[in-house]
Amino acid sequence: MADVPPTRVERPTSREREREPAADPVRLDEVTSVGELGDAGHVERYEQVRTLGRGGMGEVLLVQDHRIGRAIAVKVAHPDPDVSEALRRFVREARIQGQLDHPAVVPVYDLGVRPDGAIFFTMKRVRGVTLDGALTSLRRGDGDALHRFGRRRLLTAFIVMCQAIELAHARGVIHRDLKPANIMLGDYGEVYVLDWGVATLSTDPDLGASVVMPVAALGLDERSESRGVGAPAALPLGRGRSPLGDDGGDLTLTGTSLGTPGFMPPEQASGHPVDVRADVYALGATLFEILTWHPLHARGAADAMIASTMAGADARASLRYPERQVPPELEIACVLATAARLDERTPSVAALRAAVEAFLDGDRDVERRTLLADQLAAAAGEAVPQALAGDRRARGEAMQLASRALALAPDHPLAQSVVVRLTVTPPRETPPEVIAAVEETVRDTYCVVARVAAYLYISWLPLGAVVLWMGLRDVPIAVTWVVLIVATASAMYYGSMRGKYDAFSYFVGLVISSAALATTGRLFGPYVMAPTLLTVNAVAFLLHSRRAWRPGSVVIVVAALIGPIALEEAGLLATSTSIATDHLTIRATIAEFSEPATSIALIGLMVVYAVVIGLAAGRLRDRRVADELRVQLGAWQLAQLAPQRR
Repeated sequence: MADVPPTRVERPTSREREREPAADPVRLDEVTSVGELGDAGHVERYEQVRTLGRGGMGEVLLVQDHRIGRAIAVKVAHPDPDVSEALRRFVREARIQGQLDHPAVVPVYDLGVRPDGAIFFTMKRVRGVTLDGALTSLRRGDGDALHRFGRRRLLTAFIVMCQAIELAHARGVIHRDLKPANIMLGDYGEVYVLDWGVATLSTDPDLGASVVMPVAALGLDERSESRGVGAPAALPLGRGRSPLGDDGGDLTLTGTSLGTPGFMPPEQASGHPVDVRADVYALGATLFEILTWHPLHARGAADAMIASTMAGADARASLRYPERQVPPELEIACVLATAARLDERTPSVAALRAAVEAFLDGDRDVERRTLLADQLAAAAGEAVPQALAGDRRARGEAMQLASRALALAPDHPLAQSVVVRLTVTPPRETPPEVIAAVEETVRDTYCVVARVAAYLYISWLPLGAVVLWMGLRDVPIAVTWVVLIVATASAMYYGSMRGKYDAFSYFVGLVISSAALATTGRLFGPYVMAPTLLTVNAVAFLLHSRRAWRPGSVVIVVAALIGPIALEEAGLLATSTSIATDHLTIRATIAEFSEPATSIALIGLMVVYAVVIGLAAGRLRDRRVADELRVQLGAWQLAQLAPQRR
């Protein structure tokens, strides 16, 4: 088989598109006699099922088309002695509606005359609720309507309406009676623009014959007038659900009243010729009602609504209905579309549609993010009970889901609640990761303190020069003290550089430092300076000890305190202190108590002691403050997740 070259689709350039001919205009060839419509065997083909709606000018029937095998709607004119006028009116409506090939325009199937002489045309039967019915339910707070008819769905339907009217305008047709009652919303996303009975062509001689007439003058029967909530008191009136549906709604009537007060612009209400901007105004009024659930002009007597129209509409929804939170972009679209002056009004339906689409394009990402945030937050909320019951995996999943929700919608209340609740409620068992983090903090703190302690112990060495000045008497003890001080400083510094906080580093430092401080008792006795130094040293170590190390730490410190005293009592060390009834005598065992060296040594010892203790305490405090700052900063950051009261 020979290779078949791929089909190439030629796309016109923008310049070529400008040269393309416009859409064919709608044609309304005159029909001068009933015979020209023919008789398609109406009785045999169409079996009447029931009446869907009735008005002063005709009725809509539900029939079964036996030829095709489907249920359709038939619009039948009431018998009229002026046959030519009935022909003109019905042919006009059927052909305008039939030639507008758009999904939002109900297709017309047939046009003819029944055996009884009544003129009819058949069309698709559509089901659903009118936009007017949907808005009425929304105003009442109906839960089902609130779920079904969200703002996005209604705005999407509005765009479809605009597209259908754009096609009509391109074909030279002006609807002249756009309003929520003439818009059908199907259950599966369908949108239909109904009632083209008062539509006109832009070149129609009847274009300027628009007048407004009260209800009574048009012969609306009581059955039609009694139905519908808040409908304007001028015709044509399309109330409630569509006449093409299955609920028996009223027909939209036509006659000398071309348009509906509250939706027709000032030029149409005053009987002047109209152009496409009349439909722009009606769509702007419809958009206002979609956004606010309230009409642009307060419902009431026809004269009052006409007066409101002539005075100019106030389409600033943010002022009239602030609780509806109408986006400013859409409010501006309403204001421009319903301007009383033609030169200030939005020039085309396409421009109005573009404004709404621009809003939806910008809002779509936000809506998707909000929807995803809702889903993530809901999943996080479901995991909270398990998390609080001790399930570590559920806690982690809940926090991750809530965090992702907050990344999409930072002010999401459910996600904030999950994060705060799990944060302020600690798990029943401390996670290993937390234990490891605490261990790392303790190790880092120990290393810092050990390094500082090494420098502080080295600062004791100048005291040896003072002892020499006093007059050295016991060289081995003095050398031992110097060696122990250097060994302690080396052990502490080595431990800080090693970066490992274990029992070996801890106890080596504690033993050597306790021994070094215990030897100071050979200078001023074991009861004066040594106990204070040993106690402070013990506190510093115990602050950074593990629970299991504390008993051993206490034993080492006690041994350093009583060890020299026991050795003196055993005669292994020379006696340095004697206690009498009224005095305590300290004997010099390492150095002589010569003046002024002894006084200077005591003063220097106290100064060094105060400096060492002050520096150590300050360093510990700085570390504690830094840790507390981190905790408080984390708490503050967490608090920012919750909505702030202003």
